[in-house]
Amino acid sequence: MSLEYETPSRFNHLYMAGAASDLESGDPETARFLQSIDRSIAPAGAEAGGSPVTLPANALAAAIFDPAGQARSQDARFAAWFDPEEVGDASRDWLRGAGGPALIPVRARNGATTVVLLARVVEARGWALPTELRDALDAGGRGRFVALAYRPFEDQVLAERALASWRLTPVEARTVLALISAGDLMSGAKAAGVGYETARKALKLAMRKANARRQTDLVRLLHAAVGGGDLQLGQAPLLRLALGLSDRSAGASVLLALGLTRAETAATLRISEHALKDELKVLYDRYSLRSSTDLTRLTTEAAVLLGVAGNPNLTLGVSWSALRPLRFINRQHEPGRIALSDFGPASGEPVLMFHSATTGALLDRGLVRALQARGLRPIAVERPGFGLTDPPQGGEPHATAVEDLLAIMEAFGLKRVRILARGGERVALEFGLRHPERLARAVLINPFTPYEIDSRWDGYLNGAKRTFVRFPHLIEPLARFLAQRSTPQVVERLMRDALRSSAPDTDLLNNPEVVEDYVESARITALRTTWGFVHDQRNYLTFRPQRLPEAANWTRIVGAHDVLYRPGDSDDLWTTALPGHRLVHVPDGGRLLHASHPQLMAEELLRPADSAA
Repeated sequence: MSLEYETPSRFNHLYMAGAASDLESGDPETARFLQSIDRSIAPAGAEAGGSPVTLPANALAAAIFDPAGQARSQDARFAAWFDPEEVGDASRDWLRGAGGPALIPVRARNGATTVVLLARVVEARGWALPTELRDALDAGGRGRFVALAYRPFEDQVLAERALASWRLTPVEARTVLALISAGDLMSGAKAAGVGYETARKALKLAMRKANARRQTDLVRLLHAAVGGGDLQLGQAPLLRLALGLSDRSAGASVLLALGLTRAETAATLRISEHALKDELKVLYDRYSLRSSTDLTRLTTEAAVLLGVAGNPNLTLGVSWSALRPLRFINRQHEPGRIALSDFGPASGEPVLMFHSATTGALLDRGLVRALQARGLRPIAVERPGFGLTDPPQGGEPHATAVEDLLAIMEAFGLKRVRILARGGERVALEFGLRHPERLARAVLINPFTPYEIDSRWDGYLNGAKRTFVRFPHLIEPLARFLAQRSTPQVVERLMRDALRSSAPDTDLLNNPEVVEDYVESARITALRTTWGFVHDQRNYLTFRPQRLPEAANWTRIVGAHDVLYRPGDSDDLWTTALPGHRLVHVPDGGRLLHASHPQLMAEELLRPADSAA
């Protein structure tokens, strides 16, 4: 069945222009800022899309077929995973139809049923594809079509990276992979070379580490860990259209993958458990599935391929971004998970890194190298509601963030840590206030200046600041508008526009590594939700730093060319909040001090407290 991508919300490209028009007479400065966003986005042709997913290239396989269904070229993965003749045969009904992009079920060489995405060559040219496939598309003849598959756990390196997210033992990892491949635990135990009881215990421990409610939930979480994005309930209508499912079957497939029991799924769909059982039986028979775990694997693979076909915010990661050492920690004080990037080595002195409100837990690689060279272990923490870290369940968000840090320290056996913060100042202060004995040193980079004493309101970034102060109700819709247009091209244009008044930052952006790392880090900020960004901006409207009793082990680093705050505006405030702290002015530094002066960051993190002055 042909498919068409549906944008996830009502916000379209005209939204900002309309908001600007509404404000033009009452607040021309804010109107000009909103219009400038339109100007930044327009050259990239940005349309609203889904989550800003970065797929690992090795998880995809592709082949090009002629109009008769004969394979004319295929990559090594496609040849290993499928019999091209069978895929060509399965494509014949699609070839006789309308011929728009579609998903079809096929049998892989290992016996599992999966889906492949079919499209004419002319349509596939707009997708995010590996370079070798794009070259083959350009050489394709008239009438040819592409078959694309997504099977991340067939690649050993990707599978090991995903399983490492929860620090599974070898037996646990082997059992989980076998379960995904075989479709049920009995067959999985045999494939893993262990007894059923051993496999059952290993799977139970793996689920506990992953905070998975059910085996289906575990499969979904592993797909998120490998880079495929997190399955959302809102994807059910697309799956219904793409696979020709009933509303009930599509809803059940997604709800079970989200970890609901059959009883909970039936109640959510407002049907009886008996009716749900009938729906699942039809699905199992139609796709030769062996269990709900098998169904979740198929559902997740289909959802990712739908993104390739229709999500303009999806791209491929082939370098630093694809190697993010993602880890998950379960919250201890409330339900939820914490995502982080542990760059190692395990023997290094741990540094908890806080991202800004517009970037995530993928660090500048130059900073990582500089810290590691000085014996430090950078651990980039995604704060609540950012990236793959869940928003708080309730209560005080900053208390949740502090508890998250304690959970990370307990999970890794860390007695004391250093903190390097580009944002999240309040979290760092709360941690230092509540647990000073566990904080070896803290470094704040260009920290926040309260708006009532802030004298810098010029430039692109300060247009956003002014807008949020005057019109707080625009914070959330603007965040959603931009998150839905987070292609690498859009993010890079916005970044360059934001930093163009800072000569040091502009010079820094001549380094392709810095640009790539910043862009990808910005894209993962709203991977699941914009909650973190929205909360940060609303908090900044009234935030003033609380006072610590003593702060000799704190450093504040300020760039003379920071485009967001004017150096000196908040000196008295921070001197009061951090008595005895060390202030470092960087004459040739701007907003991106962490990337332009990584050696300085390492030096300040290692500075003894008694040499703060």
